[in-house]
Amino acid sequence: MARILLLGLFSVDVLLKSNLTGGVHKVNPSAERHQPLDPKKHKALLKVVVQQHPGTKISDIRTAINKRICELRHKKKSMDS
Repeated sequence: MARILLLGLFSVDVLLKSNLTGGVHKVNPSAERHQPLDPKKHKALLKVVVQQHPGTKISDIRTAINKRICELRHKKKSMDS
């Protein structure tokens, strides 16, 4: 559900330039930082998913969001090459 809502709340362009927190790249700290997702939209997404699926861990939702963003980046990268 979070993966579908993510694309309803954020454009693909925004997702390609963002991550959840805007933190430093863990593998390459000198890489360009991504912008954090809008915190209000992010919190709203988490709240809706937990309301619809009680017992779902926030960490699992965040992982699903990060995976979807990574998939979008991989798809764009493969299309560009």
